[in-house]
Amino acid sequence: MILKKLAIVLSVLLAVSFSGSPVKTQSEIIIKPSSKLTIHGITNVANFACKFNTVTLKDEIAISYTAKSCHTSFENALLVLDNKEFDCGRKIINKDFNDLLKSDTYPQIAIRLKEVVRSKTDPKIVTAHVDFIIAGVTKSYQIPIHISRDQALTVNGKIKLNIRDFGLENPKKMLGLIKIEDVVTVHFHLDMDII
Repeated sequence: MILKKLAIVLSVLLAVSFSGSPVKTQSEIIIKPSSKLTIHGITNVANFACKFNTVTLKDEIAISYTAKSCHTSFENALLVLDNKEFDCGRKIINKDFNDLLKSDTYPQIAIRLKEVVRSKTDPKIVTAHVDFIIAGVTKSYQIPIHISRDQALTVNGKIKLNIRDFGLENPKKMLGLIKIEDVVTVHFHLDMDII
């Protein structure tokens, strides 16, 4: 009986292995509070950093993905960030940040993971294909990322975004004496549990 079951399992595994057919899988992930997501910007006076309060990301995120060789495609892998949860260090900078993002009309930033591709020649090189949805505008990017798995799944990376690509304009402060550069850098370190 045990040998019969083993033969059935091996037959299924061999059929899937040689068919080349990708398998669709559903999971849920939880982003742990130890995660970090920061937007760094530069002005002609000083640099600033707006840190997202990752403790607010308590809900499980349901995702569907299809893995094949060095390529994984995702459905419904959407991370939604409330703009008000970014802290830039001072109330006035927080207000400017929310004005910049048009938070009254678009209170959230969303990041949609579309696919992850691992290099065939160097498995350490991984690229994530994502959409950033900011102020109602969607732009696609490719981000080099580093994935590690110790006690949790960890994803690290950074990307430069030009705010003008999203139809945003920098606020001018003190009669235009303080100017913010159009390009900001998003740094992320996401610790995740898969359930």
